[in-house]
Amino acid sequence: MDSIINDSGFQEALKQTAKDHKLDLKKVQKEAAEYIKELHARQHPLAKIASVKSFDYILSRAYNEKIDVDPKGIKKLMQLMRMNSVAFIMTHKTYLDTLVLISTLSRFGMPVPYSFGGINLAFPGLKQLGNSAGLIFIRRSFKDNPVYKIALRHYIASIIDHGDHLTWNIEGTRSRTGKILHPQMGILKYIMDAEKQSTKAVKYVPVSIAYDLIPDVKEMTEQAKGAQKKSEDLAEGLKYVRSLGNNFGRAAIRFGDPVEIDETHNVVVPQFNDDSYKSKDTLPYFAFDVINQMTQITPVSSVSLISNVL
Repeated sequence: MDSIINDSGFQEALKQTAKDHKLDLKKVQKEAAEYIKELHARQHPLAKIASVKSFDYILSRAYNEKIDVDPKGIKKLMQLMRMNSVAFIMTHKTYLDTLVLISTLSRFGMPVPYSFGGINLAFPGLKQLGNSAGLIFIRRSFKDNPVYKIALRHYIASIIDHGDHLTWNIEGTRSRTGKILHPQMGILKYIMDAEKQSTKAVKYVPVSIAYDLIPDVKEMTEQAKGAQKKSEDLAEGLKYVRSLGNNFGRAAIRFGDPVEIDETHNVVVPQFNDDSYKSKDTLPYFAFDVINQMTQITPVSSVSLISNVL
């Protein structure tokens, strides 16, 4: 962690920020060091094993069969991960999405990526286990905090420099309809900025996960009727796991080809006020291209097929 904090490029960026915002440099450096400590996660072998075993157990309570995969896609992904840092950009339909991804990668002997979670989830127990298993807790809002932005960008760059991998849900929240939502570009932007700081390139891989049924439907229906969203804490997490003692059918995961950052995005982007979005090599076009690729690789579930026929 000290090497991350004392990195010369990071310290120079802090000096420039202190100068630009007329802040005391020592206070900025101290604040930034605290942010790095807050963000810092590692992948301890025992914690990773415990996490994967837990994820496999949780998924087995909901889905009797192994997660359905495309063998050719798995083979291509193995080759890609040997040579590059990979950012897995997932759809978000249920709390189980990240578990499905990590369980699948582990099943085929591939490295487990670092993932992102809201700092509101960093309650005692999960915080320690999560930090040891590669879960990065980030603040929900830091729009007016330039020091935190620099720390987050630098920390992600350090992960990329080590050749490690990352994952997150680009939709930001669970889809209530099953359709892919508009992308939330916050984490994507920070990873792309961090890639520019890093000496290594990142491959952005769209991931689509489909389920016959999901256990979140009852909760979503209640919220649609006006019920308050339940607090995200350990008690609610355990209650959610206990509710999985039903057969929800089959789950399937598919990996797309890496989406390149260039000017060839053949997608329709909603109208934005910002003139910078007029160029096709900007972030929204890339994000919507990723969403488009997710749609194309989404596997057809038996439930959706039968529903469509009826």
